[in-house]
Amino acid sequence: MIEIITFAKKYIMKHINKILNYLIIVAVLFSLIKNNYENYIKKQELTHPKYEFSLSLDEAKNHFPTADSISRNSISSYHIYENGNMLGQAVNTSPYSDNIFGYNGTTPLTIFIDNNNRIIEVEACPNKESRGYMNKVLKSGFMESWNGLSTEEALNHQVDAVSGCTYTSMAIIQSFQVSMQQLTSQKAKLQTWDWDLFIKQICVIIVTILALVCFFNPKKTKKLRFITLTLSILILGFWTNSLLSLAMFYNWISNGISPAIQIAIIIIAILSIILPLITKKSFYCQYLCPFGAVQEFVGTIPVKKITVSARIYKLFSFIRKIILLTLVVLYASGIGLNLCEVEPFSVFSYQSIIFEVALLTAVIVVVSIFIKKPWCNYLCPTGTFLGIFKRN
Repeated sequence: MIEIITFAKKYIMKHINKILNYLIIVAVLFSLIKNNYENYIKKQELTHPKYEFSLSLDEAKNHFPTADSISRNSISSYHIYENGNMLGQAVNTSPYSDNIFGYNGTTPLTIFIDNNNRIIEVEACPNKESRGYMNKVLKSGFMESWNGLSTEEALNHQVDAVSGCTYTSMAIIQSFQVSMQQLTSQKAKLQTWDWDLFIKQICVIIVTILALVCFFNPKKTKKLRFITLTLSILILGFWTNSLLSLAMFYNWISNGISPAIQIAIIIIAILSIILPLITKKSFYCQYLCPFGAVQEFVGTIPVKKITVSARIYKLFSFIRKIILLTLVVLYASGIGLNLCEVEPFSVFSYQSIIFEVALLTAVIVVVSIFIKKPWCNYLCPTGTFLGIFKRN
């Protein structure tokens, strides 16, 4: 009788596990179809931009103090006047930049231009980018890169991406360039690459190759794995922020991929899905994840460890999937959830980390002293998503 009950429990648990996997896949596919349908509808008619641009007279006065009136010129621009004389204009990059994506979404801008066609200021509009990354860009002085330039000069002006916020800053550059093309009726090659980015991508690929060597020869490469994990923290984590995350995957699924600036992380993502599918072994979580490496190193501190029973581990394997399913459903429903803030990975952009993420990270690191990789084993949504592709 006991054997029958045990068998029944295993059978039920196994099928619940499969059902959760299917529900996650269905939720992701539904979100993919929903977002792409909405994007398609908006592409058909430029009168429905992703960002609804509006400007008040008080906002105009921040840049043109003597302004006494404004008038909408188009869906993306306003003319600004004093005593009936035009002082300049405010131009928004949407809808022309609606297909340019940063780390977590579009980055619309408002560009203020004086009557001599010179740029006074570039402002970031409300967006879904990680607050940490966007704050770092704003504090760096990056947005002043085009101030004082004419629209023609600004069109081909090369600007360096902000270190640690490459995807966000490159999206801002491209959004700005697209808007300048519309204003000047001139074509320019969109800036998608710079030497700093190129060097970073090469270094990320080198670390990925080292991880592959360890993955296929685990017994002979224990020391190399230690070096690789250290490099993953320094290079993939702090230097380039080339981490897989739920926010990144959702952005790709919803909006598409920018291969020119994301080639290294695309390679990592492909390997992280294909290798577990073929070999039944986890690749990214065990050999490349910077946050997983931090937990593993902290776990080597010689204190008495807490043993987690197999029953608890199995329970959390379901809880993880329920967490992932809930996050996907909430985000797809348009509630406004910022996926960058539900995982601790932005800790590697430490200059701009928000308090909530810093607190979550600190708790996980402390718990890692006593429990083996608690985030990876019991909570991580990204690891759970990658685990769906692991062949049993």
